[in-house]
Amino acid sequence: MLAQTPMKFVRFLIVGGVATVIQYSVLIVTVERLHWNAVVASSLGYFLSAIANYLLNYYFTFRSDNWHRVAAARFALVAAAGFILNALLMALLAEKLHVPYVFSQILATVGTLIWNYWANSKWSFGRRSSQDGGDSHRRAV
Repeated sequence: MLAQTPMKFVRFLIVGGVATVIQYSVLIVTVERLHWNAVVASSLGYFLSAIANYLLNYYFTFRSDNWHRVAAARFALVAAAGFILNALLMALLAEKLHVPYVFSQILATVGTLIWNYWANSKWSFGRRSSQDGGDSHRRAV
């Protein structure tokens, strides 16, 4: 089990890289082209990247055997906490401290990485217990 943890974290980082590209693309396009507020743009990017993040983490990173209705609900709660953390960090850094918005987003990304990995690996996509039925088949919604 310990040998799986480093590889699981590597897969998490790969998936996070995909999600980060989505988020940063939305952030930069909406700020530079559409002249949106950086906090709003970052929040939209976070939300859109969360969809890809869920699917990739469910199937690739954690190879979860939790039912989608369980994993998706848990992931949504974890993502909501990360969404709030991201928005608060962006508001503090970009708006209050006037740190350039891309650098603010980099710091916000680092700030949410540890929370998201821990909460998703332990709760959202963790192994189902025998109380949940215990079979190892993935279930659709």
